[in-house]
Amino acid sequence: MKRFFIACISLIAGTVSGQQLPSISAEKLQEDHRVLVTALEELHPGIYRYQTPGQFRQQEMQIRNRLAKPMSAEAYYRLVMPMIAGLHCGHTKWHRKDQPDDRYPFQQDNLFPLQLYFRDNRAFVVNNLQEAGNLQPGAEILSINGKKINSIIEQLHKYITIDGTVRSALYSELNQSFNGYYASFIENTPFYEIGYLQKGKKLKVRLPKVSLNEIRAIMEKNKSKARAAMELTLPEKGTAVLRIDRFYPGEGDPDYYKFIDSAFLAIREKGTSKLIIDLRNNEGGVEEYGGYLYSYLATGPFSYYKKIRVARNTEPSIKRYAGFPPGYEQALPLISEKDGEFLWPMQEYLSEQQAKQNAFSGKVLVLTNGFSFSVTAEFAAVAKTYGRATFIGEETGGAYEGDNSGVFAIVNLPNSGLSVSIPLMAFYMNTNATNPGPAGILPDIKVVATIDDIIAGKDVVMERAMAE
Repeated sequence: MKRFFIACISLIAGTVSGQQLPSISAEKLQEDHRVLVTALEELHPGIYRYQTPGQFRQQEMQIRNRLAKPMSAEAYYRLVMPMIAGLHCGHTKWHRKDQPDDRYPFQQDNLFPLQLYFRDNRAFVVNNLQEAGNLQPGAEILSINGKKINSIIEQLHKYITIDGTVRSALYSELNQSFNGYYASFIENTPFYEIGYLQKGKKLKVRLPKVSLNEIRAIMEKNKSKARAAMELTLPEKGTAVLRIDRFYPGEGDPDYYKFIDSAFLAIREKGTSKLIIDLRNNEGGVEEYGGYLYSYLATGPFSYYKKIRVARNTEPSIKRYAGFPPGYEQALPLISEKDGEFLWPMQEYLSEQQAKQNAFSGKVLVLTNGFSFSVTAEFAAVAKTYGRATFIGEETGGAYEGDNSGVFAIVNLPNSGLSVSIPLMAFYMNTNATNPGPAGILPDIKVVATIDDIIAGKDVVMERAMAE
């Protein structure tokens, strides 16, 4: 499966739920740092995909030079995060041990008390978590504790791991987890002074903090009802909507391949001329799932992956600190070497693929957003390359030319309780369409919800697709 995070060096003392974290000696921090850097250099196949070795080394040395005095694990976490984000790899995770997707790794109290919606360097209120003051949903946030919102966005941008230069992924992450990012990397205080624009008036309000438990309780209360991960609907004559929320098997899910087969059989039997494939918020999963879906859209033979790089074909020196996927050692002899690169050959979609005999030949519209990531972006890149779909919505969260993902090594540093999850494969797509490689797959028809759409629960992206 595929997929993920951050730092403000001005904060040095660390707390967890208000408790002071112990300091770690300089010697132990330096040992951890050596293990971390060595692990990235020996294992990460895309470490220099978006930067030069010199740029990485300069950033790593700047961190190393800061490790002359004791500091907490939280302070070291913050110090390192810009280096991790500098990989421009959304699948590389820097985290506390066994907590790879925690956006609140050290701070669970004194959190910002609003749920916000970010777009175009602006932020709007979706929900006042404290229900205090006169600040209403829809108001635009101008500043927090004297800091302008656009500068806050750009500061956090340096510490959030995203693929390439994808901007939509930044906004998606902030929409989901701004409260955690702000507390972790800018500040956390008992009260927040908020400047905002409401009904044409610039106003200010002072709101008390919330805790993570309070946020979770509110989100649980407002959570949408669970739905099937995959669904085919026929909303009107001649139109089918295929929604796929994930490309990996979950508990209770139907067999993916059987579902796709039956869906396209139904599409054909109904005489459908327009197919809408909704891949918004689909963060990926199994590589073959994306290729199999495209085989039902292809108009002829197609190429999917150009190559799959790995970092090495021998065991790494930091093996004792790492957990590897099953069969890792047995797979090393299968890795080939060509033109100075180590390549993984055992993937069926490296070879030319054939379209399904009953492939859909009508109009295809694909809906994407900043959480259309990994396998989803790989599928979208191929559909874009072959001109087989019109993309509606937002830029995908995954980069057009590919990603680093596949299987992962989890390296646990010996002293700080921190870990890094490193993807072991770099996937390169067969691409030739006009689309910047480091960017996501760009929409042909850009449709972005306004704050009014969000509050009203309007799906303007689907509305536009239905109208096409």
